[in-house]
Amino acid sequence: MPEKITTIQQYPLEKRKVVKKTINAIIGWSILFLIIFLPLHIFLFQIYSNLLIIVDIIFALIIIIEPIYQYWYYKTYFYDVRSDFLAIKKGVIMPRETILNYDKIQDVYMDQDLLDRIFNLWDVHVSTATTMSGAQAHIDGVNHDNAIAIRDLILLKIRKGKKK
Repeated sequence: MPEKITTIQQYPLEKRKVVKKTINAIIGWSILFLIIFLPLHIFLFQIYSNLLIIVDIIFALIIIIEPIYQYWYYKTYFYDVRSDFLAIKKGVIMPRETILNYDKIQDVYMDQDLLDRIFNLWDVHVSTATTMSGAQAHIDGVNHDNAIAIRDLILLKIRKGKKK
């Protein structure tokens, strides 16, 4: 029996997502470093120089490890629009799997944040009445055509469910 092709195989994530997520994370870590640790470097370096050097090394390691983590996240990311439900699984260290029945889905939409616009990436969001769906139920990092196809596929499944 041939293996079923999953939605992520038909409409894959873009590899640009790794770069976008890495840049986003490095910006966040850099802001944290500038707000918290740079003032400590300026005012307390003479007293705590060894501790601050350790902090600098940790920051450098984060910058080195972040692209590896994001690539791993990208490789383990999974979604599939199945006959009865939408499955989304993501996460490296603590993976989370979200299963949404089509009869519970209230909204499907696409959007972009600033870095998505720069990298020409789109997110497909699916929401239900639960608060968890807002945080977990989205497919992020696809191109525009794939985002439209995924959105339309989910909407088709919702319509089919309502006709039953």
